[in-house]
Amino acid sequence: MEFKPHAKSFFSSLVWALSPVITASIVTYFIYDSAAWKWLLWVADGFMALLSLFLLQQNIYVHLQKIYLDDYCIKVSSPLCTTELKWQDIVDALLRERINAMSGTDHLLILRSYGGHMLLFNTSTLDLKDEEIVLKKVREKTDLKVQRDSPSL
Repeated sequence: MEFKPHAKSFFSSLVWALSPVITASIVTYFIYDSAAWKWLLWVADGFMALLSLFLLQQNIYVHLQKIYLDDYCIKVSSPLCTTELKWQDIVDALLRERINAMSGTDHLLILRSYGGHMLLFNTSTLDLKDEEIVLKKVREKTDLKVQRDSPSL
């Protein structure tokens, strides 16, 4: 079974990725004429644009990942690499969970195998039904531990 992040997750993350440049644009629009140091405002705008570009790149990368599960292995493929682990080789399975006031509960699946190989996948980007299926399959095949991190925001 192959699962992909859903569009709703992408577009909600897109708003957060573009928020620095949107904020900078609004501030520049309202205070540019009265600003004493206009060059400093442009430097801040440039920094915010670079920050938005960085966040946008991460957003696109995460949402191009796919997870594949079967009875033999688990595989995560992304534009840059593919990681595959056989179920019998997995020595540690961890689901990190963090409550986020803005986006709900975030989940990060971390699987480690012999030889130090690691597989990471953000299951929060999946549809809720797909996330349940993925986590159920991982629980069937491994001893999945849940680590609750402190809430953000």
